[in-house]
Amino acid sequence: MSRVPDRVLMAFDLLEPLPAHVLEAMRLLDDLTSSAEAVAETIGRDPVLAARVLRLANSALYMRARRVATLREAVVLVGFGAVRSILVTAVAYDAFAPGAPGYGLDRVKMWQHALAVASVARHLARARDLGGEGAFVAGLLHDIGKMALSHSLQEEYQAVLQAVQEGLDFAEAERRVLGWDHAQVGAEAARRWNLPEALVQAIEYHHRPDELPGPSLADAVHVADVFAVMLGFGVGTDQLMHRCSQAALQRLGLSEEEIPLLLVVLADLLGEVTALSDLEYA
Repeated sequence: MSRVPDRVLMAFDLLEPLPAHVLEAMRLLDDLTSSAEAVAETIGRDPVLAARVLRLANSALYMRARRVATLREAVVLVGFGAVRSILVTAVAYDAFAPGAPGYGLDRVKMWQHALAVASVARHLARARDLGGEGAFVAGLLHDIGKMALSHSLQEEYQAVLQAVQEGLDFAEAERRVLGWDHAQVGAEAARRWNLPEALVQAIEYHHRPDELPGPSLADAVHVADVFAVMLGFGVGTDQLMHRCSQAALQRLGLSEEEIPLLLVVLADLLGEVTALSDLEYA
Protein backbone atom coordinates (compact mmCIF):
# COMPACT_ATOMS: atom_id res chain seq x y z
CA MET A 1 0.00 0.00 0.00
CA SER A 2 1.02 3.62 -0.44
CA ARG A 3 2.35 5.02 2.80
CA VAL A 4 -0.27 7.22 4.42
CA PRO A 5 1.31 10.67 4.72
CA ASP A 6 1.57 12.46 8.04
CA ARG A 7 -0.60 15.32 6.80
CA VAL A 8 -3.55 12.91 6.56
CA LEU A 9 -2.86 11.35 9.95
CA MET A 10 -2.59 14.77 11.61
CA ALA A 11 -6.36 14.60 12.18
CA PHE A 12 -5.69 11.97 14.84
CA ASP A 13 -3.15 14.18 16.59
CA LEU A 14 -6.07 16.37 17.67
CA LEU A 15 -7.49 13.53 19.76
CA GLU A 16 -6.78 13.68 23.45
CA PRO A 17 -4.25 11.07 24.65
CA LEU A 18 -5.64 8.34 26.87
CA PRO A 19 -5.64 9.48 30.51
CA ALA A 20 -3.28 7.71 32.91
CA HIS A 21 -6.13 6.02 34.80
CA VAL A 22 -7.49 4.52 31.54
CA LEU A 23 -4.06 3.15 30.62
CA GLU A 24 -3.77 1.73 34.14
CA ALA A 25 -7.20 0.09 33.87
CA MET A 26 -6.21 -1.44 30.52
CA ARG A 27 -3.02 -2.81 32.09
CA LEU A 28 -4.98 -4.33 34.95
CA LEU A 29 -7.50 -5.89 32.56
CA ASP A 30 -4.66 -7.49 30.61
CA ASP A 31 -3.38 -9.10 33.83
CA LEU A 32 -5.59 -12.01 34.85
CA THR A 33 -4.16 -11.85 38.38
CA SER A 34 -5.69 -8.39 38.91
CA SER A 35 -8.60 -8.08 41.29
CA ALA A 36 -12.04 -6.77 40.33
CA GLU A 37 -11.68 -4.22 43.12
CA ALA A 38 -8.47 -2.79 41.62
CA VAL A 39 -10.03 -2.48 38.16
CA ALA A 40 -13.19 -0.86 39.55
CA GLU A 41 -11.21 1.57 41.72
CA THR A 42 -9.10 2.68 38.75
CA ILE A 43 -12.07 3.25 36.43
CA GLY A 44 -13.95 4.97 39.25
CA ARG A 45 -11.38 7.77 39.41
CA ASP A 46 -13.21 9.28 36.42
CA PRO A 47 -16.93 9.72 37.28
CA VAL A 48 -17.99 10.39 33.67
CA LEU A 49 -16.14 7.33 32.41
CA ALA A 50 -17.48 5.22 35.26
CA ALA A 51 -21.05 6.26 34.43
CA ARG A 52 -20.55 5.35 30.77
CA VAL A 53 -19.08 1.96 31.66
CA LEU A 54 -22.04 1.17 33.92
CA ARG A 55 -24.52 2.27 31.28
CA LEU A 56 -22.89 0.09 28.63
CA ALA A 57 -22.57 -2.88 31.01
CA ASN A 58 -26.30 -2.65 31.71
CA SER A 59 -27.28 -2.35 28.05
CA ALA A 60 -28.70 -5.17 25.95
CA LEU A 61 -25.37 -5.31 24.11
CA TYR A 62 -24.08 -7.28 27.08
CA MET A 63 -27.29 -9.22 27.77
CA ARG A 64 -27.03 -9.20 31.58
CA ALA A 65 -29.77 -11.15 33.33
CA ARG A 66 -29.80 -8.59 36.14
CA ARG A 67 -28.82 -4.99 36.49
CA VAL A 68 -25.35 -4.21 37.86
CA ALA A 69 -25.18 -1.32 40.28
CA THR A 70 -21.43 -0.97 40.87
CA LEU A 71 -18.26 -1.09 38.83
CA ARG A 72 -17.06 -4.11 40.80
CA GLU A 73 -20.23 -6.01 39.90
CA ALA A 74 -19.74 -5.08 36.26
CA VAL A 75 -16.18 -6.42 36.27
CA VAL A 76 -17.17 -9.66 38.03
CA LEU A 77 -20.34 -10.41 36.06
CA VAL A 78 -19.35 -9.21 32.60
CA GLY A 79 -15.72 -10.34 32.76
CA PHE A 80 -12.35 -8.75 32.06
CA GLY A 81 -12.52 -9.16 28.27
CA ALA A 82 -15.94 -7.57 27.98
CA VAL A 83 -15.04 -4.77 30.40
CA ARG A 84 -12.00 -4.01 28.26
CA SER A 85 -14.18 -3.53 25.17
CA ILE A 86 -16.71 -1.54 27.21
CA LEU A 87 -13.86 0.71 28.39
CA VAL A 88 -12.65 1.21 24.82
CA THR A 89 -16.21 2.07 23.78
CA ALA A 90 -16.63 4.58 26.60
CA VAL A 91 -13.32 6.28 25.76
CA ALA A 92 -13.79 6.13 21.96
CA TYR A 93 -17.14 7.94 22.11
CA ASP A 94 -15.44 11.34 22.31
CA ALA A 95 -13.24 10.56 19.30
CA PHE A 96 -16.33 10.37 17.07
CA ALA A 97 -17.35 13.97 17.82
CA PRO A 98 -16.22 15.41 14.43
CA GLY A 99 -18.16 12.80 12.44
CA ALA A 100 -17.19 12.37 8.79
CA PRO A 101 -19.17 14.93 6.78
CA GLY A 102 -17.30 14.02 3.60
CA TYR A 103 -18.96 10.62 3.87
CA GLY A 104 -22.36 12.03 4.80
CA LEU A 105 -21.97 10.91 8.41
CA ASP A 106 -22.55 13.13 11.42
CA ARG A 107 -21.49 12.02 14.90
CA VAL A 108 -24.71 10.13 15.63
CA LYS A 109 -24.78 8.20 12.34
CA MET A 110 -21.09 7.33 12.58
CA TRP A 111 -21.37 6.24 16.22
CA GLN A 112 -24.49 4.15 15.58
CA HIS A 113 -22.81 2.45 12.64
CA ALA A 114 -19.67 1.76 14.70
CA LEU A 115 -21.68 0.24 17.57
CA ALA A 116 -23.79 -1.82 15.19
CA VAL A 117 -20.78 -3.21 13.33
CA ALA A 118 -18.99 -3.92 16.62
CA SER A 119 -21.98 -5.83 18.01
CA VAL A 120 -22.58 -7.86 14.85
CA ALA A 121 -18.86 -8.60 14.42
CA ARG A 122 -18.71 -9.94 17.98
CA HIS A 123 -21.76 -12.14 17.32
CA LEU A 124 -20.20 -13.55 14.13
CA ALA A 125 -16.72 -13.98 15.64
CA ARG A 126 -18.00 -15.84 18.68
CA ALA A 127 -19.73 -18.37 16.44
CA ARG A 128 -16.36 -19.13 14.78
CA ASP A 129 -14.18 -18.86 17.92
CA LEU A 130 -12.36 -15.87 16.47
CA GLY A 131 -12.39 -13.77 19.66
CA GLY A 132 -15.61 -11.90 20.26
CA GLU A 133 -14.27 -8.92 22.20
CA GLY A 134 -11.40 -8.35 19.76
CA ALA A 135 -13.96 -8.33 16.95
CA PHE A 136 -16.02 -5.82 18.92
CA VAL A 137 -13.13 -3.37 19.23
CA ALA A 138 -12.11 -3.83 15.59
CA GLY A 139 -15.70 -3.26 14.52
CA LEU A 140 -15.99 -0.18 16.70
CA LEU A 141 -12.90 1.42 15.11
CA HIS A 142 -13.16 0.01 11.57
CA ASP A 143 -14.15 3.32 9.96
CA ILE A 144 -12.06 5.64 12.14
CA GLY A 145 -9.99 6.55 9.06
CA LYS A 146 -13.00 8.30 7.55
CA MET A 147 -12.55 11.20 9.94
CA ALA A 148 -9.05 11.84 8.60
CA LEU A 149 -10.08 11.46 4.94
CA SER A 150 -13.35 13.36 5.22
CA HIS A 151 -12.02 16.70 3.92
CA SER A 152 -10.05 15.10 1.08
CA LEU A 153 -13.09 13.13 0.00
CA GLN A 154 -15.26 16.26 -0.07
CA GLU A 155 -12.80 17.82 -2.52
CA GLU A 156 -12.49 14.71 -4.69
CA TYR A 157 -15.92 13.13 -4.32
CA GLN A 158 -16.92 13.53 -7.96
CA ALA A 159 -13.71 11.84 -9.12
CA VAL A 160 -14.25 8.99 -6.66
CA LEU A 161 -17.87 8.65 -7.77
CA GLN A 162 -16.76 8.53 -11.40
CA ALA A 163 -14.39 5.67 -10.56
CA VAL A 164 -17.25 3.83 -8.86
CA GLN A 165 -19.41 4.32 -11.95
CA GLU A 166 -16.61 2.74 -13.98
CA GLY A 167 -17.02 -0.41 -11.89
CA LEU A 168 -14.71 0.03 -8.89
CA ASP A 169 -15.69 -0.66 -5.30
CA PHE A 170 -15.74 2.58 -3.26
CA ALA A 171 -12.55 1.67 -1.36
CA GLU A 172 -10.82 0.88 -4.68
CA ALA A 173 -11.96 4.25 -5.98
CA GLU A 174 -10.55 5.97 -2.89
CA ARG A 175 -7.18 4.32 -3.53
CA ARG A 176 -7.17 5.34 -7.19
CA VAL A 177 -8.09 8.98 -6.58
CA LEU A 178 -6.64 9.70 -3.12
CA GLY A 179 -3.78 7.19 -3.06
CA TRP A 180 -5.12 5.26 -0.04
CA ASP A 181 -8.49 4.27 1.38
CA HIS A 182 -10.12 4.98 4.74
CA ALA A 183 -9.38 1.44 5.97
CA GLN A 184 -5.64 1.88 5.36
CA VAL A 185 -5.69 5.25 7.13
CA GLY A 186 -7.59 3.78 10.09
CA ALA A 187 -5.11 0.89 10.32
CA GLU A 188 -2.18 3.27 10.41
CA ALA A 189 -3.84 5.20 13.23
CA ALA A 190 -4.44 1.91 15.08
CA ARG A 191 -0.73 1.06 14.74
CA ARG A 192 0.19 4.42 16.24
CA TRP A 193 -2.14 3.65 19.15
CA ASN A 194 -0.32 0.32 19.66
CA LEU A 195 -3.40 -1.82 19.14
CA PRO A 196 -2.78 -5.56 18.65
CA GLU A 197 -1.80 -6.48 15.09
CA ALA A 198 -4.87 -8.70 14.66
CA LEU A 199 -7.10 -5.67 15.25
CA VAL A 200 -4.97 -3.50 12.94
CA GLN A 201 -5.34 -6.10 10.19
CA ALA A 202 -9.10 -6.35 10.72
CA ILE A 203 -9.40 -2.58 10.28
CA GLU A 204 -7.08 -2.45 7.26
CA TYR A 205 -8.67 -5.34 5.39
CA HIS A 206 -12.33 -4.98 6.29
CA HIS A 207 -13.16 -4.12 2.67
CA ARG A 208 -10.82 -6.75 1.19
CA PRO A 209 -10.87 -9.69 3.61
CA ASP A 210 -10.04 -12.18 0.86
CA GLU A 211 -6.43 -10.96 0.96
CA LEU A 212 -5.98 -12.53 4.42
CA PRO A 213 -5.95 -16.23 5.27
CA GLY A 214 -9.26 -16.96 6.86
CA PRO A 215 -11.46 -17.15 8.67
CA SER A 216 -10.25 -13.92 10.28
CA LEU A 217 -11.46 -10.94 12.28
CA ALA A 218 -11.49 -9.05 8.98
CA ASP A 219 -14.14 -11.47 7.71
CA ALA A 220 -16.31 -10.80 10.75
CA VAL A 221 -15.94 -7.00 10.49
CA HIS A 222 -16.49 -7.05 6.71
CA VAL A 223 -19.73 -9.02 6.91
CA ALA A 224 -20.87 -7.06 9.98
CA ASP A 225 -20.32 -3.82 8.06
CA VAL A 226 -22.56 -5.06 5.24
CA PHE A 227 -25.25 -6.36 7.59
CA ALA A 228 -25.29 -3.14 9.66
CA VAL A 229 -25.95 -1.10 6.51
CA MET A 230 -28.67 -3.55 5.41
CA LEU A 231 -30.31 -2.92 8.80
CA GLY A 232 -30.11 0.85 8.32
CA PHE A 233 -27.28 1.80 10.67
CA GLY A 234 -24.96 4.52 9.36
CA VAL A 235 -25.78 4.63 5.66
CA GLY A 236 -23.42 7.34 4.37
CA THR A 237 -22.47 8.38 0.86
CA ASP A 238 -20.26 5.33 0.35
CA GLN A 239 -21.91 2.47 2.17
CA LEU A 240 -24.05 1.20 -0.69
CA MET A 241 -21.02 1.18 -3.00
CA HIS A 242 -19.07 -1.59 -1.26
CA ARG A 243 -19.27 -5.21 -2.39
CA CYS A 244 -19.84 -8.10 0.00
CA SER A 245 -17.31 -10.91 -0.26
CA GLN A 246 -19.09 -14.21 -0.84
CA ALA A 247 -15.90 -15.96 0.24
CA ALA A 248 -16.01 -14.16 3.60
CA LEU A 249 -19.57 -15.38 4.12
CA GLN A 250 -18.42 -18.92 3.36
CA ARG A 251 -15.43 -18.68 5.71
CA LEU A 252 -17.83 -17.65 8.48
CA GLY A 253 -20.06 -20.61 7.65
CA LEU A 254 -22.98 -18.48 6.44
CA SER A 255 -25.18 -19.65 3.58
CA GLU A 256 -27.49 -17.37 1.60
CA GLU A 257 -30.46 -19.24 3.07
CA GLU A 258 -29.36 -18.43 6.64
CA ILE A 259 -28.85 -14.69 6.13
CA PRO A 260 -32.53 -13.53 6.32
CA LEU A 261 -33.04 -15.35 9.65
CA LEU A 262 -29.71 -14.04 10.95
CA LEU A 263 -30.74 -10.49 10.05
CA VAL A 264 -33.89 -10.90 12.15
CA VAL A 265 -31.77 -12.02 15.12
CA LEU A 266 -29.34 -9.15 14.58
CA ALA A 267 -32.12 -6.57 14.27
CA ASP A 268 -33.25 -7.57 17.75
CA LEU A 269 -29.66 -7.46 19.04
CA LEU A 270 -29.17 -3.96 17.63
CA GLY A 271 -32.32 -2.54 19.16
CA GLU A 272 -30.14 -1.04 21.91
CA VAL A 273 -27.84 0.84 19.52
CA THR A 274 -30.20 3.77 19.03
CA ALA A 275 -30.59 4.14 22.80
CA LEU A 276 -26.79 4.37 23.11
CA SER A 277 -26.44 7.12 20.51
CA ASP A 278 -25.62 9.60 23.24
CA LEU A 279 -23.34 8.59 26.10
CA GLU A 280 -23.07 12.10 27.50
CA TYR A 281 -25.73 11.40 30.07
CA ALA A 282 -25.63 7.97 31.65
